[in-house]
Amino acid sequence: MQSSAGGLAGDAGIWVLGAFSLYLLVLLGIGLYSSRFMDSVGDYVIGGREIGPVVTGFSERASEMSGWLTLGVPSDAYSTGIMAFLNGLGMIPADLFAWAGLAKRLRKYTELVRSVTLPTFFATRLGDDTGAVKGVSAVVLMLFEGGYVGAQIVAAGTLLQILTGIEPWVGILVGGVIVIGYTFLGGYFAVAWSDYFQGAIILAAFILLPVIAFLNMGLPFAEVAATAGSSMTSITAGTTGWAALFGIISYAAIGLGVPGNPHIMVRFMGIDRVKNIRTAALVAQLFMFVAYIGAALVGLYAIAMFGEGAIQNGDEVMPMLTLDLLPGAIAGIVLAAALAAMMSSADSQLLVATSAVVEDVYHGFFNKEATEEELVKYSRYVTFGLGTASVAFAYLAKSTPIYTLVLDYAWGGLGAAIGPTVIATLWWKRVTAKGSVASMLVGTATMILWTQLSTVIDLLGLSATVEGSAFLSGLVGVYGLFPAFILSVITLVTVSLLTEPPAGVDDHFDVFDKPLSAVISDGSAPDYATDGGTSDDTSPKVVTEADNIRGHVAASGYWDDDER
Repeated sequence: MQSSAGGLAGDAGIWVLGAFSLYLLVLLGIGLYSSRFMDSVGDYVIGGREIGPVVTGFSERASEMSGWLTLGVPSDAYSTGIMAFLNGLGMIPADLFAWAGLAKRLRKYTELVRSVTLPTFFATRLGDDTGAVKGVSAVVLMLFEGGYVGAQIVAAGTLLQILTGIEPWVGILVGGVIVIGYTFLGGYFAVAWSDYFQGAIILAAFILLPVIAFLNMGLPFAEVAATAGSSMTSITAGTTGWAALFGIISYAAIGLGVPGNPHIMVRFMGIDRVKNIRTAALVAQLFMFVAYIGAALVGLYAIAMFGEGAIQNGDEVMPMLTLDLLPGAIAGIVLAAALAAMMSSADSQLLVATSAVVEDVYHGFFNKEATEEELVKYSRYVTFGLGTASVAFAYLAKSTPIYTLVLDYAWGGLGAAIGPTVIATLWWKRVTAKGSVASMLVGTATMILWTQLSTVIDLLGLSATVEGSAFLSGLVGVYGLFPAFILSVITLVTVSLLTEPPAGVDDHFDVFDKPLSAVISDGSAPDYATDGGTSDDTSPKVVTEADNIRGHVAASGYWDDDER
């Protein structure tokens, strides 16, 4: 399978590079075209809330799944068998909950107060005029999303090396330059449309590969059991007791990250109409259901075709099956899409990190009178700066396992720190700013410390005790997002109940419960600025927001139309 240059793709390597180059040119074209629509920071960060439901649905899934779907799930299936189908155990219900329980409320409320980022939404909803909520949440987003971008670029560079044999730094540099380039030019428009383009190819690949494999050899399960043993056709991979229970909990806990990852939440904020959320949710769920099954089947067919243990590097499972089943040109396109899938996550995360710096920190704390033109200009500068830093980080971290960077820090950190506050601000009247800040700090610290828990246990000399207990060894090995999310929730509830809630909460929830068109301007309501003040006076910020909402409600019509 190795070419003379050391690449897995062999003779198909030229097709991979050709398809990837063509693909990158398409992305740059999308960026250049989208740059025509950049009139405000809202256009740059959430596409001016003009992205339709199909593109939004594809974009939401493509931005989240990335290399985890294209490489991680097939690798997991190759090593654990049908247990890999449990990857959807937490993700599908969690994403369904996010669309059904969070999307509509977040979309309506953020348009009403013209918030384009989660930190600004938190500060407004919680009536926090100290800057603590916005500051802490913005720092958390910059920390974890910045690392997320670097992790995706590392993955793209590593896979390019595996396929073609080129040096990893070349792939890292090329991938980084392209991601920075089209995000710099086209902002959210470019990100959403490129995600749609990438998502369509990824979905087609995970339908095509299992179908062709099935036509060649039928269902893989009997061959998997004969080749790798009956544990590979066990839904718990042959484990029992505490090990099986904590294994299932770990899979299910991955879904806890959905509400806290802002590159998913901005899809809800950027959709064109509230009424289109239902269609977008249907598109996203169908995408995820089909893609997860297809990705797991790819790993199982790899066992059946190559044998257990024949592929040492799990990242090679999907590329090897693709090269074995498809002709060179088509394999090149599919593998280029796998590379680009990682970039589809990197661009979204880069945009979220940019918005945290420009909108939440610069506009929120240092220049509240900045014009839209200035904010767009600075957003592009920050995109370039953060992107360059991420490329440098990717080069330094190129030897670190990609899924450690993604799951243990970025995805888990955001889920534990931000997720409970997102849910509480949309559904729980009693949540307070102090409770939210404490929750973010506890979630962040727990996620980082839990990842280092085995090292701590060794230092304390407790390794023998842990290894001697099935319960303790299973608990220590559980995915850190599970305990971090629980502790973050407990902290949020406890501190909120001990502190004074903000005023005007009932007004906020009135807005959540009404059609947007009942509370949005029809020409008679005042024009509201990004920070919650009016267009004539932007100096008051979140402290006046309850009054602003009340003013919108008073100036609006009522209830039943659903035109927005």
